[in-house]
Amino acid sequence: MVFAPPLNTDDLRRWRSCERRFWLARRQLQRGVAAPAPAPTSEAAEPAPATGLDVALRASFPHADTVAAPQSPAQWLQAVRHTLNCLYSDAEPPEGWAVLGACLTSEDRAQVRIDVLTAGEHGLRLFKVRYATVGDDTDVDTVALWTHVAARCGFAVQSVGLLLVDTDFVYPGHGCYAGLFREVDLGPVLGSRPVADWLSAMRQCERGSEPEATPGAHCHEGGGCEFAANCKACVLPATADTAETSLDILGREAAAEWRAAGHQDVMSLRPEDIAPPRQRRAVRAVQQGAPLLEPEVGALARAWPYPRHCLRFDTIGLAVPIWPGTRPYQTLPFQWSCAVQTADGAWSEHHFLAEGQGGDPRRAFALSLLGVLGTSGAVLAYNAGFERNRIRELAQWFDDLAPALESILPRIVDLFQIARGHYYHPVMAGSWSFRSMARAVAPGLDMDIVLDPALDAGAGRSARAVFALMQKPGQNATVRAACRAALQAHGQRETAVLRRLLALFEQAGTAP
Repeated sequence: MVFAPPLNTDDLRRWRSCERRFWLARRQLQRGVAAPAPAPTSEAAEPAPATGLDVALRASFPHADTVAAPQSPAQWLQAVRHTLNCLYSDAEPPEGWAVLGACLTSEDRAQVRIDVLTAGEHGLRLFKVRYATVGDDTDVDTVALWTHVAARCGFAVQSVGLLLVDTDFVYPGHGCYAGLFREVDLGPVLGSRPVADWLSAMRQCERGSEPEATPGAHCHEGGGCEFAANCKACVLPATADTAETSLDILGREAAAEWRAAGHQDVMSLRPEDIAPPRQRRAVRAVQQGAPLLEPEVGALARAWPYPRHCLRFDTIGLAVPIWPGTRPYQTLPFQWSCAVQTADGAWSEHHFLAEGQGGDPRRAFALSLLGVLGTSGAVLAYNAGFERNRIRELAQWFDDLAPALESILPRIVDLFQIARGHYYHPVMAGSWSFRSMARAVAPGLDMDIVLDPALDAGAGRSARAVFALMQKPGQNATVRAACRAALQAHGQRETAVLRRLLALFEQAGTAP
C-alpha cells in the first residue's frame, strides 16, 4: 500500500483514548481487515429510536439532500462528488436546505462524513446530530475534525454545533417533528482542539512501533476495547468467581475500609466483626458457599392475601416520539405480565402487549391491567417503585380510571425490599438487580431475549429494543410476529422469577 488510508473520526476517537488501540486498528486496516467502530464512551450514547430518524431530520430540513454512507474507497469518491455537486450548485438554496451525510476528504488526508451541512448567511453551518439530550467530549472532538476538514476543503464555516433532542418537545402527530432538536453552539470550545497537531501526531504514531497501552476507564466503556484481550496493561473485569468473594459486595465505602485493614476478600473476614446485618448476611453466605434466608420472612410472605399477582412492566422512552401528546424519552408502558395465584395454589398467566405500529397503548394498558388485578389481593413486584410510578402516571393521564388505579397502590409489595432485608445468594456478587435475583432463584432461566438473526433482528436484545423493532415503519409481519412472541416469552420468564422468589420466601422458617 503506497498511501495509508485517510484518517477518520473513529481513528481520532481511538487515538484520543489510547495510542496503542489506534495503532493496532490502523495496522488491521492496512492489512485489509476493518476494525469495528469504537463504542460510544458516554452514557449519553445514541439510543435506538424506533422510528422517525430520517423523518425528524427532514422536518427540520425539508429540502435536504442525503448522501448515502460509503462502504468502500470507490463509494467514498462517489460520495465526495455527490457532496461537492450539492455544495457547488448554482441554484439558490431554499429555506430548509441541507446536505445530510456530507462526505469530504481534505488535502491532508482526513476523511469525514458530516451529519448536517446547511447554509448560513456567511458560510456553512455544520451540525452533529445526537439522539440524546446531552453531548460529550467525543462529540466536540468529532465536530472539531469535521470543521478542520471542511475548512481545508476551502469552505467557509460560519458556525458549528450539536443538534440535541429537546425533551420539552410534544409530538403533535401527523409526522410533524419540527422543533424536536435544539442547537448547541460548539464554536467557543473548538479552540481547545488542535486538530492539525492531532493529525500530525496520529500519522507519526502510525509510522512508529507499537506504543505502550494507557489503561483506564476507556478500556471497558461502551463495548470495551476490541484489543483488550491481548493487552497486558489492561486490567480485565473480575471474573464471576472473584466477583462473588470480592470485598466490593459490601459496598464501596465498606470495601475500602476492609482493604485498608489489610483484607483482600470477604473470605478473611469474621462475620461477628461486621455490624450491618445485610453485609454480615452476605459474608456468611459467601463463606458457607450457599444462600442465606432469614426465617422470619416466611411468616411475612404467608400472610400476603390472595389472589396474589406477580407483576412486571416493560416500558420504552423513544428519542423520537411516535404517539401524539408524548415527549422524547418519556417513559411509556407497552407491556405488562402477571402471574396470578389463587388460594388453592393454582396459577394463571395474563399478558398485555401493545400492537406493533398501533396507536398510543396507554389506555388499553390501564384497562387490561385493572381487569386482571381486580380490587383485592397482594400485588408483588420487584423494585416496585417503578410499577407504582407508572400506575400513578396512568391515573394522571386518565381521570376516569384514576380511582381504580390509585386503589392498587396500597396493595403493592416490594419483593426487592424483602429480599434485601432477609436474603443473600453468593451468585448475586453484591448486586440486587432483577437479573442478579434471577440468577439466584432461577439459575436455569435465560433472561436474554433472543431473536432469529435471519430476521435481521439480532440477539440478546432488551425488551424495549424489540418493541422498537416492531414499531419500525414498514416492518414486515414476520418480524413483528417474532417480536411479539419473544416479548411474551420474556414476560413469562420474568413472572416465573417472581413466582420462585415468592415460593422461596414462603418456605422460610418451615421444617424441612
